[in-house]
Amino acid sequence: MAKLNKIMKKKKSYLLILFFSTCVFCNSSSAQSYILKSFEGENVRIKLTNKSNRALTISCLKDTIFVNEYMWIREVHVLKDKFLQIIYDTRGGSGLDLRNTLILLVDHKKINVSMLVTSYARLVSSDKKGFYKSTFNLTGSDRSNYKIVARVHDEQSSKLHPENNYNKANQVTFHFDNEKDIFYSAHNNINKSFTFNDPQTKQSNKQQVNGSVYTIAIGQQSYYYINSQWYKIGYDDNLFKEYYK
Repeated sequence: MAKLNKIMKKKKSYLLILFFSTCVFCNSSSAQSYILKSFEGENVRIKLTNKSNRALTISCLKDTIFVNEYMWIREVHVLKDKFLQIIYDTRGGSGLDLRNTLILLVDHKKINVSMLVTSYARLVSSDKKGFYKSTFNLTGSDRSNYKIVARVHDEQSSKLHPENNYNKANQVTFHFDNEKDIFYSAHNNINKSFTFNDPQTKQSNKQQVNGSVYTIAIGQQSYYYINSQWYKIGYDDNLFKEYYK
């Protein structure tokens, strides 16, 4: 009996070691890291970690941002040594698949979100089908002439309302602002009240926006750069932020 107890203890210890080793492996496999050059010319490491099934943690040096409504990463690319492009699935609705493209850089030891847009959408319902896809090509050699050329395909078909069907393809150019470190398609003069939705606090509040605003307009979506943050324009003048610090 003593010998049997000893064998059982050894077996239990082995299983515990195996369990913790597996956990460590799983946790480490969910983390990815990439080397970029900061805009000061230093090599920096950006780490992507998925500690929650609804948030992606992006960290570099002592700075961290959190991407909300995240599901999983599709692709990651280093562009021109200085930009990191992350293509990830985000939460849609019933019959709706969504994917975002995030482009970021590191400047003055801070992570900067240069662009965050919906780059893929597929809708299937009993009446309507929709498909949208945009791809991005970064051109230029330094911050004085960086540009992104976006190729966009957008189509929709409906059995009940065929008069609304369309199939479009076009190209949009985003310029780079070398002070704010963002890509944009236009400036808009705005004097309007919006409802700002904060993904961190889950609170919303009304604010007046007055002045020239950097804008990204692509496909059926538009985005405003307000108070150093990108917002997606939603229904009833709601602005939605898809990341926070």
